[in-house]
Parts: sequence; C-alpha cells; structure tokens
Amino acid sequence: MEAANAAKLQRASRPNAGRASRRNVAQAPKPAQGEQAAASGAATDDSALKPMGGRLPQAGIPHPAQQSITVVDRAQIEQTSPTSLLDILQNVPGVSIARAGGIGGQIYLRGFSSNNWRSPMYIDGDRFRGRNTLQLNYFAPEEIERVEVIRGPGSVVYGSEAMTGLVNVVTRRPKVDPFGPWRIAHGGFSAGYSSVDNGFSTYEWAQAAGLGFDVLGGISYRKGGNYQTPSGAALNSDYESIGGNLRLGWSPTYNQRFELTLRDYWEEDGRAGGVGGAPGWPYTQVRQQPNKVHMAKLSYSGDFTDQLVQHVEGSFYANYFDTKLSTVNTATAGVVTSSVSNVGGPLVIGGRAQGVIPWEPAPWGLVKTTFGIDGFQEWRPGSTSWSTRQTATTTTTTAETQTAPDNAQANVGAFMLHEWTPMQLLTLSAGGRFDWFNTTSELSPVSSAKALQVLRQNADVSKTAPTGSFGATVHLTPVLDLLASVGTSYRYPTNSELFAFSGTTIPNPELKPETGLTYEGGFQLNFPTATIKVTAFDSHYTDFLQTVFVNYNGSSMTQRQNVGHATVNGVEAEWRWQATPSFNLYGNAAWLQATNTDTDTPLPFIAPWKGRFGVQYAPLGSGYSLAAAVDWAGAKTRISPTEEYPTGGYAVPSIYASLDLGILISPRLGDTKVHLSLQNIFDTSYVSAATYVNRSYPQSMYNPLLEPGRNFTARLVHTF
Repeated sequence: MEAANAAKLQRASRPNAGRASRRNVAQAPKPAQGEQAAASGAATDDSALKPMGGRLPQAGIPHPAQQSITVVDRAQIEQTSPTSLLDILQNVPGVSIARAGGIGGQIYLRGFSSNNWRSPMYIDGDRFRGRNTLQLNYFAPEEIERVEVIRGPGSVVYGSEAMTGLVNVVTRRPKVDPFGPWRIAHGGFSAGYSSVDNGFSTYEWAQAAGLGFDVLGGISYRKGGNYQTPSGAALNSDYESIGGNLRLGWSPTYNQRFELTLRDYWEEDGRAGGVGGAPGWPYTQVRQQPNKVHMAKLSYSGDFTDQLVQHVEGSFYANYFDTKLSTVNTATAGVVTSSVSNVGGPLVIGGRAQGVIPWEPAPWGLVKTTFGIDGFQEWRPGSTSWSTRQTATTTTTTAETQTAPDNAQANVGAFMLHEWTPMQLLTLSAGGRFDWFNTTSELSPVSSAKALQVLRQNADVSKTAPTGSFGATVHLTPVLDLLASVGTSYRYPTNSELFAFSGTTIPNPELKPETGLTYEGGFQLNFPTATIKVTAFDSHYTDFLQTVFVNYNGSSMTQRQNVGHATVNGVEAEWRWQATPSFNLYGNAAWLQATNTDTDTPLPFIAPWKGRFGVQYAPLGSGYSLAAAVDWAGAKTRISPTEEYPTGGYAVPSIYASLDLGILISPRLGDTKVHLSLQNIFDTSYVSAATYVNRSYPQSMYNPLLEPGRNFTARLVHTF
C-alpha cells in the first residue's frame, strides 16, 4: 500500500516528458517498472538480476519537461560494484571525472567543474553545499538508491551554480507498510572486495515498522590501499571511511508522511594527483585527516487528490562540515614543508517547500504547475593553518593562525514551472525563478589599511538574479518526439570569491554573477522495446569568474574578476533496447567542445568524445544475469597548452555477473546474491581527459593521474 501511495504521489509530482506529455497531467502516466519503488526510495525490485528493459529510468525531482536527464538506478549500481560516487558518475553522458585518489575527485558536467561551484550536488532534492572538491567522498554506494544527473541549465528550478546541470543523490529509504503491528520488517548486510586496491567494504542495515511509524538505519565502512595502475601503485591514493544513517518516519494517514533523517560521515584519504594534489608523488602529498560531515533533516510530503494543490512537500535541514587538510611539500630539494589547514564549517541551514497543481482538463488543454520556494543560510568561519619548514640545519614552526575573515551568505529563491498540452501534437513548458543573495564579512584578521577600507565599504552585499526557460515537444508520430528549449543560468559568487584575503590574494566585493544562455534541440524515439534520445546544445557564458594578477600596493597579487566569456557545444545520446526477453543493448555517447571566446582558445580539461557500449543477458527466473561493457574515449589534442597535456584515446572492456544463490544453490540461502566483475580486463593504461595537470612539473603517472588498472570485485549481499 505504501508503494502504491508513493507511486500516486510521484505521478502527481513528476513532470511529464516525451509522449507522456500528451496524456492528462492530472492522471500522469504510470511509471516504468521499478519507478514506483524508486519514488519512495525503495530498492528497484532487486534489478541487477532482471532485464534492464527498453525504457530509460525517469527522475523524480522537478525539472522542465524537455531537460536532458540520466538516471543511474540501483540495478546499475549493484551490477558494477563501484567503490565511490565518482565511479557511479563516470559513465553518465556529458560527465567526465577527474580522479584525485581512490574515492576522491571532482566531476566535469558539460565541461564545467564541480570544484568551481558550477555543478552543484543535491541530496534527496535538497541542496548539499559546503564542500566542492570533497563532497563526492561522502557516500558509500550501498547507501544510494539512484543518482539523477540533470544536464543543461538548471537554475530555473535550482538557482545558483546549476550552470550546466546538477547531481541529485537519492538515498535508500524504507520499503515497508508503516501500519499494522510493530515488527522488525527487513534487514541485511553486504561485504565486498576489490583487488585493485586490496579494498574492503561492508554495509549493514535494518528496518522496522508499525503503528504508523517506520525506521531504517544503516552503517557503512570502506577501506582501501593505494590502487594499482599499469605503471605501478598510485601512492597516497588510499582511503578509509565510516558512516551511519537513521531515518524515522511517521505516517498519520496513507497519503502523508513526516520524516527525521540523521547522517554522520567520517573519512580519511589521500590525493595522489588531481586538483589540490598535482603533481603528486614525490613532490606533494595531500591528505584529508579527517574529513567529516554531520547532517540532520526534517521533511514532509502529502498527497491531496481533492484539493487544488494535489501534492505538497517540504524540508528543513542543517549540515556541518569539518576538515583537516595535511600537505607535505618536497618540491624544493633539501626542504620539507609540512602544513595543516583546519577548515571548520561551514554550518549550513536551509529548506524548501513546493507544490503541484494539475489543473482539471479545460478547453485550452491540459496544464500542470509546479511551484516552490527554497533557501539557505551559510556561516563560514575563516580557516586556520599552521606549518613546519625543515632543512638540513633548521626547523621553523609557524603557530596556528586564522587565514581569512569569517563570512556568511544567505539565499532565498522562488520558482514556478508550467507544462501545457494545448493539443495532441504539442506540449509547451515555461518556467521562471527569482533569487535574492546577501553576503557579509567580518574584518579580522585583515590588517592592510587599504584592504580594510575595501571590506568596510562592501562588507554587506545584496544582489538579485532572475532566470527563465521555455521548451516545446512536438509529438510528430507515435514513435518520434522532437524537442527544443532555451534556458538561462547563473552562478552567484561564493563568500570566498567576494571576500578572500591572504598574503597573495585581495577581495573583490563588486563581483557580478556568472550568466549563461543555452539552446537545445533533439529527438526521442519511443519504441515498445527501445528508447533513443539525442540532444544537441549550444551554450554561451558571460562574466566568467577567473583569477587574475593585479598590482596592489606595489606588489603582484591575485584577485577574482568577471573577465571570462565562453561557448560550449556538444551532442549527447543515450539508448536502451530490449532486443529479446533476455538480451538488452544499452549505451551512451557524448561529444563536447568548449572555447574561451576572449582568447579563441580551448577551455582546459574537456573530453571531446566519450561513451559506453554494453550488453546484458538476463533470462527471467534463471537466478543470474551477465553483462559486458566497453568504456571508450577519443584522444584529446585540442588543448590549452599552458594548463594540460594531450591525452590518448582508449577502449576499456569490463564484464559483470550477478548470481542469486537462493535459486542457483539452495532455497535455504534465501535472498543471498553475489555480484562479480572484472574491470579493465586488459590492464589498459589511460587517463581521463578531465584530470587536472600541473604544467610546472613533468608528465608522469601522477601528473595527470592514471586511472586504476585491472580490477576484480566480489560482493556478497544478504537480505532477510
């Protein structure tokens, strides 16, 4: 019953897309198999053993109907046995990863980096802001139900930073009827091994329900050594993490739910290369020791079929981050400099409220309106640091000091999306959003008289930002949909960009938001057993924030300024075909080109061609499934020669198997499964085109950082 009500809620809240848009939005189409469970956060019916089907999974968060979205569901996560969220995202079209270590790194979404606050992360629909480079480290794959990647401008719903899209991580939730007597409903454990880093991971969970309440709790642990490449071990790539989560839900009726979510995560890992770690061994060793986050959230959802607003949901959350970053620098012969930065905070509180109005059928067609308001308040204390410098004869120690002023930033935004089907052949969508930002800064520990004067005059900055989008879907035939859209996006400067001050950096409180304008066009083919979607896009960006050198009091300093203009063009394709009841063909491909139009030079770290081809064999009821995939990329020769090296193309094959021991061996084993894989079968040496490079040092396996070599994984999963 709970799953049915969740599906009902999902049908009311999810924007229609493609052919589904032709139907009555008050009675949206039934989700694809497994989507009903996904709407309530439950596992997608164990999936990895079942055929993938011919339909692409659908996202649950609000978005314009024509938006390009990829969903990595629980089936794919189980099948591939990833080590980290980074591994889950690396096969999404339009996304490239830039690895820094065993579990850490950043992503490039349509060419722009999460490290530069241009590809934000959300958790269960709520903004997850506080760490940019490190935010991908916080998730064990066993905790994730699915990952939704929106590609293209997302600011019309999600505000600042969604320049080229966003990533929404949907965590696992209870899948049990909360009514009836109190009982322990389900539980389970998993244990996995990966050979490339001699890694081990485990996840234990249990859920109980009754009397209108339900509770789900889990604990995850991961540990791995330095991962192996075809050129040897990538030193300082090891990791260890532990996390716990607890969900307590109360349903006063079948169509309403209140929930309290608590989550705590601790991890320690090294950066073998990449952002903040290049050039890597033996010059620089950077580690998070440790990196922590504490999270709490209250949320509500309700479905009211007889009211004007038929679906309502809201949340209020608080997140606190704390990181110690340790660096040992041996780049200068005979000198060892050890430093520690303590990045305490930020403390971020925020929330959202949104509703859905599926207007009754009228002479002017079918209309659905999604509207909402969200915001956050972020308090970011200035980091502190201390260091030791050693030579053959001396040791110099610098005491712990605060390196930047405390600052805070607040944001409130309101949005509205409309979807209108005036006739069978056409669906139109339009949306708008308006945001208000306020950023403040303290003065201490700034001591320069000129810098203090700048801060005093601009220590309280308020700005606004409007965004909008318009799209159309032409249902040309029962099989073919044509899609087109135009949308704006923006990124408001962060606290540190506005007020950063150090011995080499001066603030710039007069920064303007980065803005973007994107045109998209494409088509979707909807066959009974196959789906193919192709999207081409052309994006133009202005007022890009870049670090430039300026003369300040007779010294050369750096400052963030609005000086950049860029264009990004590309094509993305994604497909699934259930060729027979047992065989499925799937894959994706993306082409990308990005140019700094001020200098007519390429933007760095762009993967020109990238994709995946795969096949799955999963006979129904057989108790097993087999899959094979080839991940490939083209050579990168169109580069920014001052910031990167060329990279070669590659094709990396992998094979996967999922086995149900309760069917294959004995019913006494119950719901016990084994997931096996052999990745990078031929131990291919390759580098992601998005990996950061330090051109001040020679090219090596750390600069840019090599990807992992051949890897055998095994995971045992038992559910009771």
